[in-house]
Amino acid sequence: MMLQSNNRRKFLRSSALGLTIPAFMQDALAQKNLQRRLDWEAFKVTTQYDSLLNAIRRMKANTNPADPNSWEYWTAVHINYCPHNVPYFYAWHRGYLYYFERQLKTVSGDSRLALPYWDYYASPALPAEFTNASTTNPLYVERVNTDVRQALTLAPFSPTLTNFPRGMVNAFEPSLESAPHNPVHDIIGNTMATMRSPVDPIFWLHHANVDRLWVAWVAAGGGRTMPSKKSAYWSGNHVYASTLSMARSATYDTRSVLQYSYQNESLPTRLPLAQLSPAKIHRVQAEPGQRLATLPPLGTFPVTAARATSETRFSIGGARRIGLDERSISAQLPVSSSHWKALQEIMRGNAASVPGSSKQYRSVVLVLDEVELSEGGRKGGFYYQVYLNIPADGGPSSTPISVLIGTLGAFQVSGASHHGHGSVQLAYPIGRKLAGASSLQVGLASVSFVRVNGSKAPRGPAIGIGEVRIELATEDSQS
Repeated sequence: MMLQSNNRRKFLRSSALGLTIPAFMQDALAQKNLQRRLDWEAFKVTTQYDSLLNAIRRMKANTNPADPNSWEYWTAVHINYCPHNVPYFYAWHRGYLYYFERQLKTVSGDSRLALPYWDYYASPALPAEFTNASTTNPLYVERVNTDVRQALTLAPFSPTLTNFPRGMVNAFEPSLESAPHNPVHDIIGNTMATMRSPVDPIFWLHHANVDRLWVAWVAAGGGRTMPSKKSAYWSGNHVYASTLSMARSATYDTRSVLQYSYQNESLPTRLPLAQLSPAKIHRVQAEPGQRLATLPPLGTFPVTAARATSETRFSIGGARRIGLDERSISAQLPVSSSHWKALQEIMRGNAASVPGSSKQYRSVVLVLDEVELSEGGRKGGFYYQVYLNIPADGGPSSTPISVLIGTLGAFQVSGASHHGHGSVQLAYPIGRKLAGASSLQVGLASVSFVRVNGSKAPRGPAIGIGEVRIELATEDSQS
């Protein structure tokens, strides 16, 4: 059960681990030698393997959620402070893993213990040690799936993604979060599909691997750039508890302050070979400007009128009451010619106005509003790839141009539900992905939800969406 507000206050008030790393002390606190985080297959034959198991057993046996020596403490940190779908997602997690790793050392008494990582691009099946259901195995929890090959993509490693931060054009941070990060949570399912995902020990290996992929992205070069360490981007602190924080600049890299490296710091170059039947794998690798091989059928959904949805947003087309199940489906979003012209102008990098509003709009966002999970959907084991489709200017029979906007699954909905207030809303910035939209047909936009299943996945209702709409926004967000 999630911490209630009174428990959360108790957690913040009585948290025993109080440490901030201010910028001026970072170099003094750095260790003399880099610690190396190993791939699981290499890690499990070291003496640190037993240290890890012992630490996890002891932390799980500790029932005090305000004690850093308990497993629940670190789950509560994630529940109360983790940023999802916002800047610093990966930098915050880098500090989170560092502090958790340090606590493992303390509990185990092994100063050499370092978090291992799970390289699912090399071995997409969960390590066997995590699937042994013995009651004495601290690595085991019940999961929906134990193979994540359906969650993987090479899209974040494209040489065209040269900027790091969310909010910039061609940004790596939101791409990696969208996939493989989110779908790995979704496909594994159960606890991993919720904000309590750190309860599952595989969470820590998953995030160590994601952190490793960030290191590899920087090391790959090819024009890939991070914000300067001296820039304002790295000012301020990551917060983990009322008495636990870390200077953002400390998470700029893994070596200069945090003093660790990874066994393998290179980007993956290929996906694992499919070992499941094609009927159980639906991996679509569409890039902007490409066409989906098969556009999911259009459902019959009530359309919504263009209107201002907030002080900063204007909907140019939408549809209501969309139910998602084991099938893939599309919803049509009618867009008028005047609104389409505004969208085109924004895609060219200019501000635009629309009839009935005096605002100047600078970006385009796909919004899913009033999103709910069914009981079966909450367990995960699946996700949807979300595409925006615009027919080419060749008549109604033309195959649409499809833009992969992001992914949708139980984990994303759980995160938005926890961090938000009232109904759940998810927003997907479209950025400059329709920059060539001048040659596309007006009025026949659609959104497709392409279902991707693990080897086990629920059937029947999974996710309900009150409204999906294309919105123009006054803020300039290009990720």
